[in-house]
Amino acid sequence: MYKIGFHQFGLNKPTINSWFGGMYRSLFKALEDLGCHVSYTDDEPEKDIDILVLPMGGGQDKSSMKAMMKYDGPVILNIGAAGYWFREGLLNRWKERILFLYGTDLSEHSFRMAQMVGLPYHNMAFGSNPEIMRPLNLPKLYDAVFVGNADSGVGRHRYTKLLLEELQDRNILFVGSGWEKYGFPFQTIAWGELLNIIYNLSNICLNISNDEQKDADSIPRMDANNRLFDLAMAGCFQISNAPQLVRHYFDDSEVVAIDSPKEWVSAIRYYLDNPEETHSFRMAAHKRALVDHDWKNRAKNFICEIEIQLIRRKEIPVKIPGWKKALRLRDCFI
Repeated sequence: MYKIGFHQFGLNKPTINSWFGGMYRSLFKALEDLGCHVSYTDDEPEKDIDILVLPMGGGQDKSSMKAMMKYDGPVILNIGAAGYWFREGLLNRWKERILFLYGTDLSEHSFRMAQMVGLPYHNMAFGSNPEIMRPLNLPKLYDAVFVGNADSGVGRHRYTKLLLEELQDRNILFVGSGWEKYGFPFQTIAWGELLNIIYNLSNICLNISNDEQKDADSIPRMDANNRLFDLAMAGCFQISNAPQLVRHYFDDSEVVAIDSPKEWVSAIRYYLDNPEETHSFRMAAHKRALVDHDWKNRAKNFICEIEIQLIRRKEIPVKIPGWKKALRLRDCFI
């Protein structure tokens, strides 16, 4: 199988590692369980690998381009939604080196933009790890819990403000930065066992997507957060505010999803008053997550895409003109 090197995804930074490190390690293990050798570095890219995986956007372009200059094999680029990051010229200059682009955005816009520069785009949603996120037989201490930052993107406060105004009689917990304005102290929880316990202590787990993540009609992005899959894998009952997005992954017997803030809050009160109706959702969502949304599933699809694109790459001319090499060098510094 393949030796795959992931490079500079920010896991050397404590905050990034806290939020995403456990998920990346789950993906790496899933790839290794399928026979791959996986390495990760924030320093020089390893030479003894078959494929290098690099992030783009978020100020990482130059460092990723420098890594591509030092490594002469095929590269896979992790990109954000094309509506927010898409450097057509850069991708055209490097496309002979690029196996494919991948990201969590499911909107047609990312597929079309990649096709425009002659590159495949592979949608790889977040997954979950059933060894970490799993049902626990715990007493419910909270009526509703949301774990996430208050000011990540826009739109969450339309839901949270109304929720706290109308359900003052309920025990609600918000965990993350920015909730101090509502009287919750700043605190953060790393992805892992403790987060799973917090989820399992709540009758309802809230999943509040930002506006830019969930509405492909007005913004070219359909970007499911990891909570969608983690809550299902944990066997929790969740109420989402992103029906258009959620229905790509779960049906209406598995996850409740309502866009209108008023109706969303009304649904939360209804299911708090009728907790016996949440059991079937918990069971169905957990079953779906085990079948379709674990990291092993994502890893299998990732390897399949690699195999398809390695065949395609054999048809791409290897000789690169000098002017393109010069422009590639410029990409490392501009």
